[in-house]
Amino acid sequence: MEENKKLYSQNAIAVATFFGGPFAAGILIRKNCIALGNERQGFNALVIGIIATFLLFGGILMIPESAMEKVPNALIPTIYTAIIYVIVDKLQGKELKAHKAGNGLFYSNWRATGVGAVCCLILVAVILGGLWLGTKDWDSDRYNAKMERFELNESLAIRLYDMIEEKPVKEVVEFIEETGIPKWKENIDLVKETNEIPDIPSEYVKSNKLLIKYCQLRIRIYEMIAKSLNEDTDAYSEELDKLGIELEKVMEQLKE
Repeated sequence: MEENKKLYSQNAIAVATFFGGPFAAGILIRKNCIALGNERQGFNALVIGIIATFLLFGGILMIPESAMEKVPNALIPTIYTAIIYVIVDKLQGKELKAHKAGNGLFYSNWRATGVGAVCCLILVAVILGGLWLGTKDWDSDRYNAKMERFELNESLAIRLYDMIEEKPVKEVVEFIEETGIPKWKENIDLVKETNEIPDIPSEYVKSNKLLIKYCQLRIRIYEMIAKSLNEDTDAYSEELDKLGIELEKVMEQLKE
């Protein structure tokens, strides 16, 4: 039966590694070891493959997202595949060459690709599960309650734009000073309070910075409108236009 044993070629292991990482390599090297009668070495290869996989993907997750965006998608798999290729050559190169020279049988690269794909799915499931379990609980209800008040304040404050065309100047200015600006300032306080919620996700903190900037721009616009109304002048139109453009940019960022 010795002559009928099947092995995974060096290229097949490399293909599986590219898709399934060192974990896939460990599985196929182990199968070769078993076929060659080195079960202990095969067990060691599998354990090393699993450890190497966790170290690899743990290291990748620690790299800042901004840095990872600059790395070509295929670069990291290509590097660890090349490393595994060299390791396989050192561990089983002679046996694989002898097996080929003796017209021995090899599993197809398609089979190896399938093993790699299955390992890839397992790794994705483990990583996503780890991320889900590692996500800290935070008081999202408290955050949502603050945001509901934020939206109520905003809907009240922007009534200014309806009043400008319909109400007397004095009433509009009073609304700006007594309602509009105070509501925007209250919203800034609300956003700052949400930043104090324990374990608030970083993406919310980033969004909060934009919300604060949004409110600050609204306040500057309201102050400018009140000034132009009090002085009955269009001298501030250019500055209002610039503030409006800046406000639109912040609103676009908030949509992303």
